[in-house]
Amino acid sequence: SSMVSSSSKVAPEIVADRGRSESSSGAGGPSSGAAEELLRLSRLQASQFGFDDDDLSLDDDDDGSRSRKEEKIYESHFKRGEIEAIRKVLRQMEVVALKRTSEGFNQINFTLGVLNCFLIAYVIGDCPEHLWLLYLSESLYMIPRKFQNMWRAKPLNQAFYYLDFCWCMNFLGLFSLAALVIYDLLGSNVEEDARKPMFKAFMGVTCGVLLAANIALPFVACVFHDVNTMTGLFIHLMPPMVMYTFWWHSQEIVASWPKIFYFSYMDEIRYFGGMDSVAGCATFLYFMWFAFYVSFMLLVGINMPRTYEKNGKRADPTYDTVFHSTMRQGACIPIGSYFRGRSKSDSLKLMEENDFDTIDFFIYMTFHMIAALGAIYTVGYGCYRNQIFHKAMLGGSVVLAVVRGANRYTYYSTKMYAREIRKTFAAELEDDAGAKGEYSRMD
Repeated sequence: SSMVSSSSKVAPEIVADRGRSESSSGAGGPSSGAAEELLRLSRLQASQFGFDDDDLSLDDDDDGSRSRKEEKIYESHFKRGEIEAIRKVLRQMEVVALKRTSEGFNQINFTLGVLNCFLIAYVIGDCPEHLWLLYLSESLYMIPRKFQNMWRAKPLNQAFYYLDFCWCMNFLGLFSLAALVIYDLLGSNVEEDARKPMFKAFMGVTCGVLLAANIALPFVACVFHDVNTMTGLFIHLMPPMVMYTFWWHSQEIVASWPKIFYFSYMDEIRYFGGMDSVAGCATFLYFMWFAFYVSFMLLVGINMPRTYEKNGKRADPTYDTVFHSTMRQGACIPIGSYFRGRSKSDSLKLMEENDFDTIDFFIYMTFHMIAALGAIYTVGYGCYRNQIFHKAMLGGSVVLAVVRGANRYTYYSTKMYAREIRKTFAAELEDDAGAKGEYSRMD
């Protein structure tokens, strides 16, 4: 680096000397001392970059040869700078490639992700009575694998993301399916009085909240190689698919699994009509989670990711929550602007420091509650009433997930590396913009 720095200082001097030499030549010829100094300086610089001394021998009688040799030395300084720039770019690209590989971007994961999508499509189309078993089996791998990644996440551990509503509903549903299987293996039975309200609650939650979340949440995408993203898609899309088979193919399921599923109460189920209805049971289940999550956040969760303690001392946060993650992703700005009277700069400061208060949290939870209950009473009811609507919602969710995944892969293949280069050379490009007015940093 010192060599390049030295060369950048000397090169302008060579150009200046050449300019003065040409000027004096026009007035009556260059002095022999100046020409000799230029020759010595050129040879010293050339020796640093490995040129042969013979290549730089100048014929005093050949002014054109002298000019070409000097030009060669002058260009060599910039050539060295270009080489360093290329190496810097390559190093940055290797870092990006290594990051993608560590996230699972390889042929095996991509192949398994694609084949799994084909498998799910085949099962729900040809043998829907077995889809619940596929859901239960795949969850034994995908959920623990994602938890492992969440536990190792940097800069903050994401293990408490599993307390979010969608995760808790999947855990409860998987536990219920596993309990039915275990009871059957033990020769025992789960009474209908316990099965019926649980089925109603899950119907409202899966066909309402989880299905609507596929449309509302931008991170629910089909990215075949990424276990984290595919697991997010799995927990939001598979439960509504399983409920589709339970509701519209109940006879096939009972015929295939007569000791596990009875579904003798299907004709008695009503979507509205008090706490014993689908909407009533789903609403009750939601508020049970709501009370649990609010209690956790008020007691410990809201302070866990904060960068600074209340006394101003810098904290050492370890854990993150879905609330803080959602606020950092941009929700803090409209909440602050419309409900708290905060400026955008103040909201950005809170986002950087994870310094959200209980009022922010209750505003967030109010919108969460409105969205969840709204989905139960609208989307869920549509799926209960009409099989075509249920199919259309599932199909639309799949298409939207594929489009989001396609956008991600398009970014990987066309925009990601260009953006990384711009970030790496942001300072140099901004300096150049000051002179030319041509560049602005990409967000």
